[in-house]
Amino acid sequence: MNLLHVSAGYPPFLGGAEVYAQTISERCVAEGHGVTFVATDAAEVEYYWNPHKHHSAPGRDSLHGVTVVRFRVSHLPLSPWSFYGFRRLATVFARLPGALPLLRWMARFMPGVPDLEATLEALPGPFDLVHGINIALEWPLLAAWRYARRHHRPFVATPFVHLGEHGSADVLINYVMPHQLEALRAADAVIVQTGIEGAALARLGVAEERIHRLGMGVALAQLQGGDAQRFRARHGLAHPLVTFLGVVTRDKGSFHLVRALEQLWAQGQAVHLAIAGPAVDEFKRFYAQLSTAARERTLLLGPVQGQDKLDLLAATDIFALPSRIDSFGIVYLEAWAHSKPVIGARAGGVPDVIADGDDGLLVDFGDVSGLAAAIQSLLADPARAQALGARGRAKVVARYTWDRLYGQLQQIYGRVTGASGCV
Repeated sequence: MNLLHVSAGYPPFLGGAEVYAQTISERCVAEGHGVTFVATDAAEVEYYWNPHKHHSAPGRDSLHGVTVVRFRVSHLPLSPWSFYGFRRLATVFARLPGALPLLRWMARFMPGVPDLEATLEALPGPFDLVHGINIALEWPLLAAWRYARRHHRPFVATPFVHLGEHGSADVLINYVMPHQLEALRAADAVIVQTGIEGAALARLGVAEERIHRLGMGVALAQLQGGDAQRFRARHGLAHPLVTFLGVVTRDKGSFHLVRALEQLWAQGQAVHLAIAGPAVDEFKRFYAQLSTAARERTLLLGPVQGQDKLDLLAATDIFALPSRIDSFGIVYLEAWAHSKPVIGARAGGVPDVIADGDDGLLVDFGDVSGLAAAIQSLLADPARAQALGARGRAKVVARYTWDRLYGQLQQIYGRVTGASGCV
């Protein structure tokens, strides 16, 4: 089969959607299929709206057998402020009747990739299937859907819809505006990460028979070999370690985690905090204003990969990602692979991933005191923490390995193409 995968980002961009995109693409290639992956040149999330951030070179490349074509992001004048305003305006229009034509036009700037549609048409097809990934920055996914419709090709969408907190539409509106739902409702298959995400899309008019729950996965063999003592010696750590791993933003809960640790430090708790991942400017300003004592107890590591990431996870005592913008959270699986207890938020799809009190703990997003209490409870009861981590690892082995999930993806591809899967 000849497959076209399209998303806003692709590694070296770091993110859960990018890990998913790379994994399924490389597995299809390993089975002898052609995969062309079209993405932007963004190398970090802020580049979508800030031209001063990191980006890759546009053009064509081959990564592990996947043909990767990157297109330049075109920024609005006065970016990033113009992008923020444009996005906010779209969410306002989305609540008004008759706004669909205007939103279709606005989508071309979220993010702006002016060469995208013309170059999709110039790709050496024909493609047997088109798969659009990540509707958070929707234009690449929507352009892929439009391409599939023009060429009468099956279209599969993995939107990674972030639902936010229950009862609040502040996060959700960015993923289910009328022009976004138009593509999802028309897709031949919509792959969701959790039952929570699937139920939300069904309520919004996506046909239930086209919704397929897949979830995220890990390759356990690639998560072995971490050296806890090496990491602790390198950073001079003598006490338990609480770790955050992800894009370091307010919505991911990083600010609240720091404040929770400040409460514990004020109570005399001996514990270190590691913040790993690309930090946005807002967090850098927040971190710079912390007390000297708080900064001394906090490791601001930046992006970590390879052996450094394995060593960090091995050294971790408690993993905390109290986020409201995760449709799943692959990093919980990575922590569980190391048998670590995890803490997440009651938001998005996370309550379908973490069984509260069984293999991890859940707190309300933004509840700093509740988060501090959850961390303290695990520090005070190492046997319980160990049991949570062990049950989390057992869940990963049983349900969330790529060997298992890729077989399910094959079945979805086969259903929409009429073939016997991706093989």
